[in-house]
Amino acid sequence: MLIRYADDFVVAFQYRREANMFYRELPDRLKRFNLEVAPEKTSLKRFSRFHPGQMRNFEFLGFVFYWDTDFKGEPRLRRKTAPKKHKESLKMFYDWIKQNRHKRLNNFMPMLKRKMDGYRNYFALPDNSLSVSRVSGYIFHTLYKWLNRRSQRRSFNWHGMKEMLSYFRIQAMKVSKRYILVDWY
Repeated sequence: MLIRYADDFVVAFQYRREANMFYRELPDRLKRFNLEVAPEKTSLKRFSRFHPGQMRNFEFLGFVFYWDTDFKGEPRLRRKTAPKKHKESLKMFYDWIKQNRHKRLNNFMPMLKRKMDGYRNYFALPDNSLSVSRVSGYIFHTLYKWLNRRSQRRSFNWHGMKEMLSYFRIQAMKVSKRYILVDWY
């Protein structure tokens, strides 16, 4: 099985010898197209539903994938935000809020809402609610901190902050169930 997005891909094999053979031949195959393997991103890993747990995982497109069991004891593929990507997101929101806090709220808040919507659209997937809610809470605390430093006196208490967020229709990020319609012809 091959899962590809742009220049990143994951290849899954049933047998270890097939995976080893592919891993050995991959650099030569890519050289034909003037491409190279990124050694820090390339590895062979055992990833099986028969060995659940977060110790056996891999990162792909900002997520960590791992096998776990559900409430019925059935194996389920799970995903959560990769720690590195989570930390980068927190820093990005913090820096952006700090650098743009001087703007008028009617310009600043819609931009923040778009950034949060983009983050939610990408990362708010089932099994990732803890990470998404942590980022959401961090954004609100950072916003409260930096908006209250815009002048010599505090601009907002938490009640006023919630009213302002409500006015601009900014809500805490949550993971919702998504239903996808699939047509098979």
